[in-house]
Amino acid sequence: MSATLGRLISRHFLSTVAVAVLGAAPCLAQDATQPAGNHAAVKTPWADSVRRALAARMHRVAEEGRTALAWSQHGVASWYGARFHGRRTESGAIFDRNALTAAHPTLPIGTKLLVRSEDTGRSVVVTVNDRGPFNHRIIDLSRAAAERIGMVASGTARVALTPLPAADQPSVEVAQAADEDTPEQAIAASVPLPAASHIRRR
Repeated sequence: MSATLGRLISRHFLSTVAVAVLGAAPCLAQDATQPAGNHAAVKTPWADSVRRALAARMHRVAEEGRTALAWSQHGVASWYGARFHGRRTESGAIFDRNALTAAHPTLPIGTKLLVRSEDTGRSVVVTVNDRGPFNHRIIDLSRAAAERIGMVASGTARVALTPLPAADQPSVEVAQAADEDTPEQAIAASVPLPAASHIRRR
C-alpha cells in the first residue's frame, strides 16, 4: 500500500469517527441533564402533597372527633372589630365579642382550638363559630379572646393553633411537620397533646 493511500484511509476513518461523536453529543447532553430535570419536577409536588395530607388529616380529626394525627397551624391572627358585635355568624349564632370564639377559613364549626400567642406566650381556648379571615391570616378572634393573649393593642399576633378533642374524647397527637418532611418524618415528629385540663392559662 502506498503512503498516499494510507494517509487517505486514515483521514477518512478519523472524519467518520468525528461525525459519529458529534451526532451523539445532543443525546448524551440530554441524558446527562435528565436526572436533574426529573428531580426538580418531583420535589415540589411531593412536599406539597405532604402538607395537603396533613391538612386533610387535621380536618378529619375535628370532623369525626376521634384520636388521629392532627396538625398545629402557625400564622398571623387578628381580632373582630366592634362593628361585628351583634351580627349573625356562620353558625347561626349572634356574634358576641365578649365570648371566647373565633372565625377560621376551613375548620368545622364547633371545633375547639387552643390558640397560643408566639409573641406573648399566653394561651386561650376558643370555639370556631364563623368563617374568615381571608387576608392571609389564619384566624379571627373575638375581642375577649384577643385580650386573653395580649393582642388587642397590636391588632395582630403570631399564633399557633392546635385542635382540641371533645370533652369525652382522648387527646389527639400533633405533628409539627416541616415543608419537606416525608409522611414517615411527620409521623415520627408527632407528640401527645396534653389534656385540656392540664393546659396552663395566663
